[in-house]
Amino acid sequence: MKILHPLNVLFALLTSLSGCTKADGPTPDGDRSCLEKQEVPVSAHSINAREKATADQLFAANGIDKRNFRYTGYLREELKTYYPPYATFDEQVVRVEEYTNGLRIFTGQLNFLFRNGAFNFRAGSASGGTSLDATPSGTPESIGVVFRAALNEYGGPGSQPCVVVEFGYYNLNAGTSNASERLVKAWKASLKGSEYPFAYFEDKEGKLIYYDNGIRTFR
Repeated sequence: MKILHPLNVLFALLTSLSGCTKADGPTPDGDRSCLEKQEVPVSAHSINAREKATADQLFAANGIDKRNFRYTGYLREELKTYYPPYATFDEQVVRVEEYTNGLRIFTGQLNFLFRNGAFNFRAGSASGGTSLDATPSGTPESIGVVFRAALNEYGGPGSQPCVVVEFGYYNLNAGTSNASERLVKAWKASLKGSEYPFAYFEDKEGKLIYYDNGIRTFR
């Protein structure tokens, strides 16, 4: 999705005006809406301590480097085959988010499948990292403003709680088969306490990369 040109102009203006503005203060256009900057370190795993210990053991035993992985899910179940040769497998799936330069790759979700403790399959394309630095050009304030503008443009909720923003990287070619990775510095913006809506913006110019209101239509 492409954000309207007036919003790009607004982003550039806000970036130039907000260099010294704190994230918890008023936004540059005078809007005092709540704004929070979020940082999710690679060590902030979303699974419990026992599951983490199991995942650590699986990766170590199979020679998989996990330093840039944040665990976001773990599943274990018994898998039986109903055809010869009949067998029962101890199947474990570890879901991770990838990091580079200490920042989240927003499109970097991978699933690792293990059977009887041995690596079996990986779903998702692993990142090759980036030569980009970890310093943003935009500010939390400017991203908050263009996100609220996008909410208004695409019919966001009338009552808008605190906006939460996070700086990281986004693969512009994510989901495109046989396309090489194209990481850019980016921001994720969402409403505090809500899974949807959320959006991703390019860091340099504040262009909208992707907006999701959570509505799914099935035919």
